[in-house]
Amino acid sequence: MPARLHLRAGAWLAAAGLMLLAACAAPPSQPPATAQPAAAVPTASPAAATAAAPGYPEPATPTRPASTATATIAPAATGTPASVVYLPIIGQSEPTEAPAAVPSPTPPPWPEPLDGQTASKLGLHTLNTNDPYVMEFIRRVKPRVVKSVGDVGWLRQVKEASPQTVTVGRLMPEQSEWILSVDPAVAGAAYVDLNAEVYASHPFVDYWEGWNEFVPETAERMRWFAHFEAARACQMQARGWRAAVGGFSTGVPEYALMAEFLPALEAAQRCGGIFHLHEYDSPTFECGVAANVPGLIPGAPAIGVSAGPLALRYRFWYEALLKPRGLGSLPLLISELGIDGVAPGGGQGGCDDPGGTGWKAYGEWWASHGYGSDAPQAYVNVLSWYDRELRSDAYVLGAAIFTANALDDGDVWRDFDLHPVLVPLAIYAAGQR
Repeated sequence: MPARLHLRAGAWLAAAGLMLLAACAAPPSQPPATAQPAAAVPTASPAAATAAAPGYPEPATPTRPASTATATIAPAATGTPASVVYLPIIGQSEPTEAPAAVPSPTPPPWPEPLDGQTASKLGLHTLNTNDPYVMEFIRRVKPRVVKSVGDVGWLRQVKEASPQTVTVGRLMPEQSEWILSVDPAVAGAAYVDLNAEVYASHPFVDYWEGWNEFVPETAERMRWFAHFEAARACQMQARGWRAAVGGFSTGVPEYALMAEFLPALEAAQRCGGIFHLHEYDSPTFECGVAANVPGLIPGAPAIGVSAGPLALRYRFWYEALLKPRGLGSLPLLISELGIDGVAPGGGQGGCDDPGGTGWKAYGEWWASHGYGSDAPQAYVNVLSWYDRELRSDAYVLGAAIFTANALDDGDVWRDFDLHPVLVPLAIYAAGQR
């Protein structure tokens, strides 16, 4: 998380002096995990690697689980609202009689199950299967997309309950030591080989992501990553699987670096893949969004549709880079979506942002600005604005809201956990036809 905030803050501050950020002040108008196998990866030739006929962010203190897979690659010669009812603690000192039975919680007022699929493009990002509300949400509204990180086996249940839902999986291990030290085409093919057993045993996963939130930093690193992702996408298609390429953090990359990634997007379109990235904003998704503003992100031209340095940033890529190159129909997934403080120190970035970690930090701000006195319902109202924008872009498959199943008290993502939001979100989604 700190790494993501650092990257976003840089993009935000670069754009802050170029536009008025007042748009956000107005209220809206309305199952078991499969461990990856250990594998020795053979060195492939670049020609073989390219032959052919896609996050969650790092925690503050904890680190990613260690990889269970190993690989060795020879370096190349030359060359990332309804309320949820909780029971109070009931007790009494020195009881003189048996305590009364504690009544069961009132069942949440879920909407009636839809016959078909919701028209909303809001879906779920999940970490595991410890919240029964998640599958209830899926059965009721049949969301457009569900993503799972690490624990991907339960996506079988998603497909059984909602065959039309696009399922996306991400495995944890990443091999950063390959960057700039191994030919990217060889590395892309090796990555597919390393995970092939998991891919083959989970045919109910529609798309597989690669590395999470790769940090380009330089044109050289971005070119390497583009060719790595291109090789991965086409190697996966050749073996009957599909890749989601990209996975960039919110607020990055900058415009010039994104142009270096085009070979991966061309390969994704050619080889049956999709493009995916993350978008976070605060205190609402409208913050910073404008149309016809040159330099809204450094180096970007003015575009005739609403876009922002953080939310709807993807439109710069499609309007200015992809569509002119015939890539405008490449499917896009917002593979992480959420509200999260973006200004360093909290509140200095504009839009009266009070700062905070996760959507739960914004309940009071939303209440004071008319979004709703109940924080979960207010969050749904905030999300509904973004949903309306997504639905105007036919190439967007959906957005996976970060995150469900972070229920444990010690979980670093608990401030993002969607349990209190799932019922009002289901009511909203069920109403979108």
